[in-house]
Amino acid sequence: MRAVHDTRSIRISAALASQRTREWRRTFCRVGLFVTLFQPAIANAYTPAEIDAAAAAAHDVAIAKFIAGDFYAGRNNDTVASTAIQTLLVEQLKGLGSGLNASQTGDDRYKQPFATAAIGTNLLAVIPGSALPNEYVMVGAHFDHLGVSGSDIYNGATDNAAGVAAVLAVGAAVKALPTPPQRSVILAVWDAEEDGLVGSEFFKNNPLVPLSSIKSYVNFDIQGANLLPSLRDVSFLVGSESGGLLQSLLLLTAVQNSPLNFKVLSRLFGQDRSDHASFIDDGVPVVFFTDATGSCYHTPGDDPSVVDLAKLAEQSEVAFRLLVGLTEAASPPVFVSTMLFASVYQDAVRVLDVIDLAIDDLSLFPPADQTTILDQQAIVQGIVNAGPGAFTSSSGISVALAADALLTSLEALPCDGFVIHHVPASGAPQRAAIAVLLAGFGAALARRFARAG
Repeated sequence: MRAVHDTRSIRISAALASQRTREWRRTFCRVGLFVTLFQPAIANAYTPAEIDAAAAAAHDVAIAKFIAGDFYAGRNNDTVASTAIQTLLVEQLKGLGSGLNASQTGDDRYKQPFATAAIGTNLLAVIPGSALPNEYVMVGAHFDHLGVSGSDIYNGATDNAAGVAAVLAVGAAVKALPTPPQRSVILAVWDAEEDGLVGSEFFKNNPLVPLSSIKSYVNFDIQGANLLPSLRDVSFLVGSESGGLLQSLLLLTAVQNSPLNFKVLSRLFGQDRSDHASFIDDGVPVVFFTDATGSCYHTPGDDPSVVDLAKLAEQSEVAFRLLVGLTEAASPPVFVSTMLFASVYQDAVRVLDVIDLAIDDLSLFPPADQTTILDQQAIVQGIVNAGPGAFTSSSGISVALAADALLTSLEALPCDGFVIHHVPASGAPQRAAIAVLLAGFGAALARRFARAG
């Protein structure tokens, strides 16, 4: 995920304050009520048993630890290590679909090189649809990270080797369906995200399929990450309102049986800091899956040991179920123009729930941060108590700043993945063990890779 640093709170406050006179209350805040009353029209839908069987493939995410291994030296773009990880990822994509770049042949068909604000290579494959092959649902994640600094390797395990593993797992689950989906599925892994979303911006400006034919984009950035022991099962889904009521319903249907505690939040809470931002203002509905920035964010501690594979597997499954809904819906989501600095009452309810959960771990924070968190809890509690009728743009400012204050406190903690030792699905212990061994293999070459790059 792209860094914003200390200007984040100032930027949010200033931009929101400039729009205090505008109201953005939306009917979306009551959408959860309709999940049990309305199911979107699906064309030639798979049976629940067929979807469940294919969803098992979405749990095969152990490759995240391999991608994040020292051998790939932090995957900084335009380095020898980046070239090496591209070779691995192209081989993975070749098993899932054909290359999207029709102007090229062989392995180059999977590549979209660029040299704009940064140098890099996007990697893209497509699983053709059976009935609407010229309509696409895209799922993506960036594969680059920060590389090597001195003696430290910034492996970017949760940011974003885990997201790449989720893309591959979702692709495998789509391939496991008994027949191809109605719409085509694009699997995208972006380069140079850490340089300012350069890779996805390049694709947006030089699309390999018409941008209007991409009916929704599902983005992973920071996955399999735990912010605190009390927040181990919490994950965030951002910006789904950009696909209107249909996309929101499909998302809520996808998460309704998940053991994870998903918090659906407005676009504001993603701060346009990941690749979904390249598409959301250009007519493409998005859903951004993220675990937010915690204590290991952009540190050498974000290594394979902090990836919660069980959580990542659940996130991948939910994304797959959403993807099935998006590919099979009789009509695609209708894009709804969203403002970056808009929020709704339900954002306050969900942010308060996260703060309330985090209070169980208040002792982990220094005294000054404890006071800040408690103060922000009281502010958001007051907004929630006032009810949706009293929610204004000023309320949105306060909720956004409260969320930002909690993230700032979390980022200041010592790096700790707070990983739960779940009982994995069948076969996962062996895959995970092999992945860890492979991740360590070649570590002695990491410095050589870095020097060569």
